[in-house]
Amino acid sequence: MIHKKIELENNQTLVLLDLSRKISEDAFVVIMKATIDIKIEKGLFFDDPLPDLKFEDILAELGDTVRYEYKIERNFIMDKEKDRVFETLVTTFLDNLGHYVAKPAFPGKFVLKKYRDNRK
Repeated sequence: MIHKKIELENNQTLVLLDLSRKISEDAFVVIMKATIDIKIEKGLFFDDPLPDLKFEDILAELGDTVRYEYKIERNFIMDKEKDRVFETLVTTFLDNLGHYVAKPAFPGKFVLKKYRDNRK
């Protein structure tokens, strides 16, 4: 279930999901997942513009979008603590990685990393 959508400074949308589920009568596994679907466009590579051939190679390898995902979970959280634990996971993600994924260069660098990883 979508918990929150945040429009980032780099024109990307960060989606925070609550994927928590009940694992016993009074306990949960609390799961927070963050995703960003990055549309691959030439404008992402403003730091180091790509030649047309390289850009076409990236599109051929990855398609027209890539997904950034980050997931964290805490197991066996008591029912009454679930919401507090989830909010702590969200806050920790935003404090530690939120600034990084909002940087203007992040989408282009992430696309290049996915491209290099796929080529290996």
